[in-house]
Amino acid sequence: MIEVVVETLEEKVERIKKKLHYGNDASITRGTNKWILEPLIPKKGITILDGLGGSGKSWLAMDLSYSIGTGKDFLGMFPVATPGKVLYLTAEEDEETFAERLDMIQRHYPENKNFIWLSLLEEGVDITSYLCTRKRWDRVVTETAQIIEKLIKEIKPILVVIDPLISFFGLNENDSEDAMFYYDVLRHMIREYHTNFLILHHQNKEGMRTQGDDVISFRGSGVLREQARSRIIYKSIEISENVFAKKIILEKSNRFSNLKNSLPIYLKFEGGVHKYDKAFELEAKKAEEQAKNKNKKQGNSKKKQEEIEDDDIPF
Repeated sequence: MIEVVVETLEEKVERIKKKLHYGNDASITRGTNKWILEPLIPKKGITILDGLGGSGKSWLAMDLSYSIGTGKDFLGMFPVATPGKVLYLTAEEDEETFAERLDMIQRHYPENKNFIWLSLLEEGVDITSYLCTRKRWDRVVTETAQIIEKLIKEIKPILVVIDPLISFFGLNENDSEDAMFYYDVLRHMIREYHTNFLILHHQNKEGMRTQGDDVISFRGSGVLREQARSRIIYKSIEISENVFAKKIILEKSNRFSNLKNSLPIYLKFEGGVHKYDKAFELEAKKAEEQAKNKNKKQGNSKKKQEEIEDDDIPF
């Protein structure tokens, strides 16, 4: 349960003073591992996984989670630096659908006892999905947040997956103060239990439109993006009719890694997991470039037509 420690201002100041550091404090450990899965999911923070609803973000999150749970490098390219338990919380899939997905993924991985999950749609899970809400004018944590904290304390997961953000938020996604309150609840759990969060976020179609070199806007308060340590973007690239590549972009990361140079990457999605194939990636890049050129020509044509129509307006 999230406990509120009652202390005077003077007591709090004294407690905080003990955490002050002077210069390059030699007592602080250096060179520790800063990654769960490099370069996508850093330790000691929140990672956003962004994409359109129905694009397959959950499949990617489950694939990443299985890599972390089994210690198997993702795609054989991106190392799991900190293997461990993953607690996956879904408010979109019932238990049967989720289990069927796991059956597909499990065929590609060793036995995984480190993947623990909960569907909030399952009968008997009679709690709201919201971690925060308002009581009159005050923002408060919910009973669900307290239950999840107890689960984290007991299970000790290295990563908690929230799928999706909107179902677990309970406040105004566009309000910066609401967003900060929500993140403070998660940071409390990060500090207390040395866990980390991967949050799936639904983007809108306008925001996912390709603009130049994958400059993509963010739906909701900018706090949600800015205060996350990492933002992964997941896009579908149409190669031909009913054939799509999955593009993974690391739009933001505040941890150094040489492996960032491997991204973006274009993947096949087969049998519930993602696979890398160089020839397929080249085909996807070609299709993406053709689509960009087509959209650019259509945009120029539309602009030219608007200019012609403007010239026809009598003054």
